[in-house]
Amino acid sequence: MSLIYLPWGIFIGLIMAAPIGPVNIICIRRALTMGSMNGFVVGLGAALADGFFGALAAFGLAGLTRVLNDFNGWIEIVGGTVVIIIGARLWFSHPHVAEVNDSYKDRFKAAIGTFLLTMTNPLTVLGFVAVFVSLGLGNMGNNYLNATAVSVGILLGSTLWWAMLSIGAGKISKKLTDEHLEKVNKISAVIIIIFGLIAIFKNLAL
Repeated sequence: MSLIYLPWGIFIGLIMAAPIGPVNIICIRRALTMGSMNGFVVGLGAALADGFFGALAAFGLAGLTRVLNDFNGWIEIVGGTVVIIIGARLWFSHPHVAEVNDSYKDRFKAAIGTFLLTMTNPLTVLGFVAVFVSLGLGNMGNNYLNATAVSVGILLGSTLWWAMLSIGAGKISKKLTDEHLEKVNKISAVIIIIFGLIAIFKNLAL
């Protein structure tokens, strides 16, 4: 097993969790009104869902190593294009702190709610696949141990994001604005688009 797959997984978990959507907003509002720990526990529900989807994508790609090796260049171009589209949608998104209704009073019930909310978007698997391929991780090192390392890394990276978000929101309290959320999305969009462009141009240059 190559240990490089673990930090790659952590990085992917971070960039996939960072874009501000309904779950992020619920986590922020929880941290603002009920404390950082409450927001973090709620965010863990989404982290578990990200870890599940990441594992599905990683093990699926690891099982398709031969096909990926035969068409790796074209697959990376397609994956890079998908990643750019994801980044472009993030760039033009306009998240709002008050736009999501969080109806759960208990933090653990809310964590289950964020898990289910994240799980209702199966396209997340395609997002992970696109990121893997655009980063050149499509074959997962030709074995399932590397896929495991990536999957664990994704869970850790996503959990790290929810910890940073909850602590940050708890500290800045009411100073958090919609403009701050939009900046997070734009930074995430730039990072995602850069990797998509790299995936495309490195194959077109060959």
